[in-house]
Amino acid sequence: MTANLFEFRTAAVNGDRVRQARELRAMTQTTLAEALGVDQTTVAHIERGTRQPSSELLDALVAVLRLPAKFFHQNPAPPLSQGTLLFRAKSGVGKRTINRARAQAQIVFEMALKLADKATTIPVRLPRASDPIEAAGVIRRLTGAGDGPFPHLMRATERLGVLIVPLPDCDLCDAFAVWAGTNSDIPVIGFVPGKAPDRSRMNIAHELGHLILHRAVIGTSATMEREAYQFAAELLLPARSITPDLNTEKLTLFRLAVLKKKWHVSIQAAARRARELQFISDRQYRYLMQQLSRHGWRTAEPNFGRLEVERPRALRKMVEVIYGDNPNWGDIGRELSLPADFLQEITEAYAPAPGAPSEVPSGSSDAADVIPFKRNIQS
Repeated sequence: MTANLFEFRTAAVNGDRVRQARELRAMTQTTLAEALGVDQTTVAHIERGTRQPSSELLDALVAVLRLPAKFFHQNPAPPLSQGTLLFRAKSGVGKRTINRARAQAQIVFEMALKLADKATTIPVRLPRASDPIEAAGVIRRLTGAGDGPFPHLMRATERLGVLIVPLPDCDLCDAFAVWAGTNSDIPVIGFVPGKAPDRSRMNIAHELGHLILHRAVIGTSATMEREAYQFAAELLLPARSITPDLNTEKLTLFRLAVLKKKWHVSIQAAARRARELQFISDRQYRYLMQQLSRHGWRTAEPNFGRLEVERPRALRKMVEVIYGDNPNWGDIGRELSLPADFLQEITEAYAPAPGAPSEVPSGSSDAADVIPFKRNIQS
């Protein structure tokens, strides 16, 4: 690139937006610079806001990062930290992967905020709690889940006021939770679509536990992880209700597969719960895990009973309420300063309206409310 790299512009490019776009595309400053035909210090100056790109360089940013020029002229994005993603990312996951997940979640979060200005909202109803077992009971009462298997967990979580956003595909990450926004008053859960249904449900329950129990970070990450698991286990497999199922027959892999079908959790989760409630010993638990490994089920269990694939609904319903069932993605993209293909891909990670062709998981139900968080929180 031989033309002037910098010039003063009436509408300034926001360096934070350049960084956000770069992270969304999983690029480093060096790889972005190479794609633009400039040196790394040029990108660093732009992201710090110490220099403004020329028209030619801005056009190159638009082409390489596949975002409209209007995106880069926006104010900084509303606050959304990495939250519990740092706790739960498996060993080996790189900073670039985590930054990409956060960047996408941040963009979808901002998209939801803009849509919320045109849609009816309901208040956040998440309680504050310190005891994981008591908190799980409160959530069951709030959602009307009763004492048995917890149906439609993602939809129930949305009705409590939680924004659920899809993350980029990642084998080493499952989900994260954070209180977001200027006042840290909007609960957000990020999840990776396409995971096994039993795994997704446990991930959502786990992150819901973080939101309720750890709004203020207290203690070590290991302690918070343990408490979030205790919440999730009691929410999905309440001790009083699961006891008869664990106590009636010998807990073989076949019996655990039956419980998986009933309670919509993994065989491993059912076995772990049985050990925690002292229906099997540590030795029996290890034996069951060895059997799972022998069958190759530790990382990919069979979907006994064809467990329903749950998807959130609320953000897609907002789009339908505001723009209709067949929205013009180009028009929406211009309004939201985002590419039409990105908007369509994100929206399709959410469940369509009941009865819509091809995409409705069997047994699913529509969320009656659109995304439930407070309006006008951006400063």
